[in-house]
Amino acid sequence: MENPEGDKKSSSSEKKPYTIQPSSSSIEQTSNSSFIKKLKLTGRSLVVFYGSQTGTAEEFAGRLAKEGARYKMKGMVADPKECDMADLVEMKEIQKSLAIFCIATYGEGNPTDNAMDFYDWLQNGNVDLKGLNYAVFGLGNKTYENYNRISIYVDKRLEELGATRVHEIGIGDDDAK
Repeated sequence: MENPEGDKKSSSSEKKPYTIQPSSSSIEQTSNSSFIKKLKLTGRSLVVFYGSQTGTAEEFAGRLAKEGARYKMKGMVADPKECDMADLVEMKEIQKSLAIFCIATYGEGNPTDNAMDFYDWLQNGNVDLKGLNYAVFGLGNKTYENYNRISIYVDKRLEELGATRVHEIGIGDDDAK
């Protein structure tokens, strides 16, 4: 049967448009701050947090997360400013989990803007991080007086709070040739 515009229609009813609704377990529906839920929902065990002012630490964090595949670990990158870092205590619930902190020191020994709240939380908190496996990679420039101060502090403080260092701190020098 044809309509006046010349389009062919079948004798059955017209096709109805459909939309795909996200499931209730969709990652998009989890809170932005719940990196633990994201890890669990996606079957990941590696999270690489970055403290970056210029994007370099974020780029390294992405590389480290991808490298996790070499060790049979699915990884994700996370901005600490968008996460509830108190959830680090829940990392022990994820089998063979690892948190890597790829942290730059900015200016005269300060945390980057996106790592400031995490730094404050570490300084002022007294949470038990027993069961958290971690490693720290610092980015800095040795020509500055407070070279890699923030990453060194993060490494030391996580251990003081009971976390387990799985690799000695890595120190990157932007001035290295």
